[in-house]
Amino acid sequence: MRYFLIGLLCLGLIGFEVDARLVRVRRIRRLVGGDERDAQITDFRVSPLDDEGVFKFAFKTSNGIDVQAAGTALETIGIYSYTSPEGMPIETRYIADELGFHVVGRHLPQPPPTPDYILRSLEYIRTHTEDGKLKPNVF
Repeated sequence: MRYFLIGLLCLGLIGFEVDARLVRVRRIRRLVGGDERDAQITDFRVSPLDDEGVFKFAFKTSNGIDVQAAGTALETIGIYSYTSPEGMPIETRYIADELGFHVVGRHLPQPPPTPDYILRSLEYIRTHTEDGKLKPNVF
């Protein structure tokens, strides 16, 4: 009887997780318009690995998504673009390497410029010793 109840509990948890996934999928489908759901791949290019282990691929879809990437297992560069729901063109360039995933895009938030007093203090630290004397041979 105990194993039967444990089995029912497991089935209930699995059912709950599947139901939660379906709710998320339905919510995403509601947010994405009909054109997005019916998008087709219009161009697809893949180059097999060359002698140096470099791959290349690109594809475009009927709803304006354009993706291109090339690289190796250790470093990949790419670009993808699409039109936002607000109608703004989005273009993102990236490099993925041993140092992480680095992206650049006009739509991404930019840090504010470094204040002038911080730049002056960094220059002072670079050109002076701890006791405030000018370091020799500083250019």
